[in-house]
Amino acid sequence: MPMKDSKKKVLFVDDDPEDFFLIEIMLRSYKMIDFELTHAKNFKETEEHLSENFDAYLVDYRLGSESGIEVLGLIKGRSKHAPVIILTGMENGQVDNQAMEFGAADYLVKGAFDGQMLGRTIRYAIRDAELHESLEIAGRKFKNIFERSADPIILINQDSLIMDFNPSFVQKFGYNPEESDFHALYFTDLLVDKKDKTFLKNNLNSNFGVLDFEAKIKVNKNQNIVALLSIVMNESNKGLFQIMIKDLTEFKIRNEELFNLRRFSSTGRIARILAHEVKNPLTTILLSAEQLGYELPKEVKEESGDLIESIKKNCSRINQLITELLESTRFTELKSERYSLNKLVEEALEEVEGRINLKCIELIKDLDPDVGNVNLDVEKVKIAFVNILVNAVEAMDGKKGILEVKTCIKSNKCIVEISDNGAGIPQENLDRLFEPFYTSKPTGSGLGLTNTQNIIFSHGGSIRVQSKEGVGTTFYISLDCG
Repeated sequence: MPMKDSKKKVLFVDDDPEDFFLIEIMLRSYKMIDFELTHAKNFKETEEHLSENFDAYLVDYRLGSESGIEVLGLIKGRSKHAPVIILTGMENGQVDNQAMEFGAADYLVKGAFDGQMLGRTIRYAIRDAELHESLEIAGRKFKNIFERSADPIILINQDSLIMDFNPSFVQKFGYNPEESDFHALYFTDLLVDKKDKTFLKNNLNSNFGVLDFEAKIKVNKNQNIVALLSIVMNESNKGLFQIMIKDLTEFKIRNEELFNLRRFSSTGRIARILAHEVKNPLTTILLSAEQLGYELPKEVKEESGDLIESIKKNCSRINQLITELLESTRFTELKSERYSLNKLVEEALEEVEGRINLKCIELIKDLDPDVGNVNLDVEKVKIAFVNILVNAVEAMDGKKGILEVKTCIKSNKCIVEISDNGAGIPQENLDRLFEPFYTSKPTGSGLGLTNTQNIIFSHGGSIRVQSKEGVGTTFYISLDCG
């Protein structure tokens, strides 16, 4: 059993005593640290508690007359390195941006985390806060941290020219001035989005202590990562800045996969409840309609037209929809066998070959020969791949379409990537892509991708999608290579 860290004091700011009780129970379940939780119901009570020394703060985004952001500002005003985690009732990009802008260590969505995730988040927030503080106040120790950090660290000037860097930066970015083709590099050249370049330039010319923000960074011409940039002004030289680059890509992927699995499970529970509550009265209605058909006088049935048949038809339709919903959200029984994943991809491509040729789409295949046999239900996984391939083909214009299919091994997982250069999916629709009955097609059932997700989850795998309007869409399917 791992040794526990020393007890950590946490101030929980929330006007709901039930939430305090729930968080307290969650933190008791976390075995790595003993937490001592103190409750403040509002801004004023928080202010009264700030004379005490807390290791971390959990702050609800909505507190009535004051917002969690105001409380965040209060805490940061007293201790700028204090690790503050914002709690919010729903996924919201605005909360995320505000939390980062005002110096929060992280934000969590209520109901979307358990005790282990909360404990880890607090633990890492405390760790990061201590590291930031040590970078600022312990100049003599900086070089040691700089050299040994697992995360890339660089030193830049006000023009963002990279002046120094640690071994992790060389390893991650391949930047080495000793190479013959070396040329000076500006850190802003590594930032992908223009708004991030502008934001960094503006802050390098202002007087700030610690700045944290999330940005997309170019590692090489073929790879971008999402990273948290922690920027500290060098106290000994005001014109220099230390930047720690924490790669969040894998973390975000794991969070997205966990979120999708939880949402799928929730949809399945709702479907089962719906089936139980609707099917019984639906059967009664259907039987009653049939009985009416037998008992009503002929002249009454003639006057009412086909109302009885309409009732029966719509009852059957509702029953069919519920059955389809149940089937698409219930973990599938599998007939697994060892089968070549590359061969299965080829077979799926053969099934959509006619569609590809009809639209004159260019097909690019990059199937890694090291991807061998995988335990899977061949027919079901083929259905999943075909569903994605058909959607990709339908998203592209003829003679301009490019369909890329790739397999590889990453972190002991077999990965299948299916990309198109079609119209892309609007961000507001992306989160609903796997929802039952959601479709942008006029004739679609809206269950194809739900069923695809079900098949992949039933294999213990994961599926996620990235898309940008006007650029295209990529599906990533991960399966166990064992």
